[in-house]
Amino acid sequence: MSQEIPAPEQPPEDSPLLPAIEAVNAGKYAQAREILTNLLQTNQQNADYWVWLSAAMETQKERLYCLQTAYKIDPANIAARRGLVLMGALAQEEPPPPFPMNHPRPWDVKIKPSEHNTRPPVTAAPGFRWGLGIGFGLLILIGVFMGWGLLTKKATTPPSPTIVPSPRPTVTPYATNSAQQDAPAASTARPLANLLDVPYTPTPIYAATPHSGGASDSYKAAMRAYKDGQWQLVATMMAQVATAQPGSVDALYFSGEAQRLGGNYLDAINAYKIAIALNPKFAPSYLGRALANMALSPTKNVIDDLNLAVKFDPNYAEAFIQRGLYYLNKHDLKSAQTDLETAVSLNDSPLAEINLARVLLAQGENQAAVSAALKANQQDVTMLDGYLVLGMAYRANGQVDEAVTVMETYLKYKPDNAEGYALLGAAYFNRGDYAAAETNLQKAVRLDSANPDACFWFGQTELALSKYDTALTYALKARDLTPDSFDVAEGLAKVYIASGAYNNSYIAIIKVEKLADTPAERARFLFIRAVSLEQLGSLDAAYRDWSEILTLPLNAATPEMLLRAQARIIAIHSPTPSPTITNTVTPSSTLIPTSTARPTSTPIPTSTTRPTSTPMPTSTSRSAAKTGTPHPTNTPTPYDIYLPTSTR
Repeated sequence: MSQEIPAPEQPPEDSPLLPAIEAVNAGKYAQAREILTNLLQTNQQNADYWVWLSAAMETQKERLYCLQTAYKIDPANIAARRGLVLMGALAQEEPPPPFPMNHPRPWDVKIKPSEHNTRPPVTAAPGFRWGLGIGFGLLILIGVFMGWGLLTKKATTPPSPTIVPSPRPTVTPYATNSAQQDAPAASTARPLANLLDVPYTPTPIYAATPHSGGASDSYKAAMRAYKDGQWQLVATMMAQVATAQPGSVDALYFSGEAQRLGGNYLDAINAYKIAIALNPKFAPSYLGRALANMALSPTKNVIDDLNLAVKFDPNYAEAFIQRGLYYLNKHDLKSAQTDLETAVSLNDSPLAEINLARVLLAQGENQAAVSAALKANQQDVTMLDGYLVLGMAYRANGQVDEAVTVMETYLKYKPDNAEGYALLGAAYFNRGDYAAAETNLQKAVRLDSANPDACFWFGQTELALSKYDTALTYALKARDLTPDSFDVAEGLAKVYIASGAYNNSYIAIIKVEKLADTPAERARFLFIRAVSLEQLGSLDAAYRDWSEILTLPLNAATPEMLLRAQARIIAIHSPTPSPTITNTVTPSSTLIPTSTARPTSTPIPTSTTRPTSTPMPTSTSRSAAKTGTPHPTNTPTPYDIYLPTSTR
């Protein structure tokens, strides 16, 4: 008993154990568990791996299991023997028999269950000897486990969750809180909650059910790893739960979820397939398989799996959310709205409200979108995506000041988000603060030069600042990124006209005539084409466009547009047209050809400052609805060098 108990033998420098040992010594137990679990997947018969895994576990039961497994593999392993003695699981100074196991444990994939534990009772030893043994044992226990970091050393900081990028919207099928569903927000949810001083209670994970018996500890450990984002560890441990308790369909499902969230989509699909074969009516497996298939192929038809998830669990809010998003991507906005409203009625989920707000924006129901986004924000103030959608809704609804405030909060926690800077820049543009708009939009295009909203609004801002070359560069870039957008083509035409390239403005606008299929868009199309035609000398054609504006339905054209059309009709038919003030801007870009001779006409202004109090438009862009993802920043251009301020 007085002999010093040796620590696990230090491996050679090239041993794969070294990173795990360093992590244990540094108190990074989650990292150590992940390393050791990966090692055990390659070799489960290495007793040293199990000994060091015991050092990384958090509970006595888990440590005991690891040491028992190490001892079973190698009864001569000194560290495993001494650890079991100190924990009272192995009698001292006796040749211990192989330790029997009642059931497999989380990492024990290949080891079969054996007979019950036959450890001799400790009361067999004399009282004095036993008391002395306890005293020495406690001293040794303190020394050894301080060295190994098993009992007395705890991690000082929680492990950072693994963030798995995924296409927007980032929704997982089993929970309704931001920490689990909005992966990009995970790193800032805690400081945001502290800043706002609002408590937040996470919603329990869907399909997480209690397990009894020997698998209980393993299942709990797997769920802890799940919350930490340790996907490989979750997959391994859940597979072991399924082995220990045949018929545990939820364990197979979570194994698939861990593979999916870790990016192993084929393995995930296989796990879901096994779960479905085991229980064909377990709804989450169908939803998980649909998401994994869409991750492999975004255009894959997964409606059958989504329908089955809803069929087998009509109260499964996440299934309705995902089916709603699927319909949104397929441009079936009404079906998407129905599913998302059902999800809201089932669970009051902030994710359901956020995505409902997106669908409402795509349909131009901006006030309703504001209400849904506000509710989502109130339900979970830590969900950053909620701030982004609320900013979109505010801006689309004309509440520009509110949009600016919300987006400034969002960008404090997402300083590298191009979409956020694009939206904030557009909101500043709407307020007429072009300097602030330019600053934010420059950040947006620097972060993501392929963001169509950022390019479009940066081009319009540079136009407002009379920086025509830069305006043209980004207007063309926005056109290349979204060639089927009426708003973008209109913005490009405005840049051409301000630069005196009327032939180009005419070509740019006629290319999207078929996209102008609402009366308001038809009025805007006719207005730009009439200006271009008149400057190109086609007075009869311009006269017809001005005249058609007067015949459009009520409220299609603004009163100022109607007055302009009436004035141009009179001027074109006047015997002595008034002289035109020629645009003196000479663009340097080779993309703008020299304009033809211009007929007499009224002057074309090159800038108009929009008052802050002017109402914003209430309809979202058609291009947004067509892509399935609303882009409220592509609303009819609020700064328009031709249209009166009341139309912006």
